[in-house]
Amino acid sequence: MAILLPFSMQQRQPFTSKTAMKSWTKMGFLYKSDLQKWIKSKDNKFLILNESAEFQCQNLSIQEQEYYPENKFHVWVYKNSDKMGKMGVILYTFKDQKKVVLCCSDKREIHPVEMDISHHIPEKADKAVFYLERITEGCYLLESSLYPSRFLAFEPDPNNQTLNKVILRHKAHDDVDETCYVTMS
Repeated sequence: MAILLPFSMQQRQPFTSKTAMKSWTKMGFLYKSDLQKWIKSKDNKFLILNESAEFQCQNLSIQEQEYYPENKFHVWVYKNSDKMGKMGVILYTFKDQKKVVLCCSDKREIHPVEMDISHHIPEKADKAVFYLERITEGCYLLESSLYPSRFLAFEPDPNNQTLNKVILRHKAHDDVDETCYVTMS
């Protein structure tokens, strides 16, 4: 799977030797590009960081989408991946001009973390890195690099049925679970 970018958006990291390039691409993740996208659940609820600095999914009108473009998420794409046909990505947005990253917790839940994002992550798994897999045009699965077979998913918020909450759900790779389908536009 390849995300095609206009030449002006492609950013490359200079390497001083072929040996350095080979050692970086054999392990971990190396920065490729940064895209800005709306992230939606299968039922067209938009993932946002709310005023309480928590992730939630809610309906947004066309006017709200146009008026609040800052609610779009940035998709930080890495060049290399150990998973065939999948790319390592980090999803983040901004709150008070600081990056807030969508991360997996040790309880295997999703939570926001304010952090800087590295151009190179030497580890093969990280709480902020997901493997992006294209299902159909605009529809993806996001598998945690830290917790294999756990995918970003959406489920109704028990406290407010008009909202969805974002979770990390266990799913076998050949199972169809539409709550794990993420639309990016």
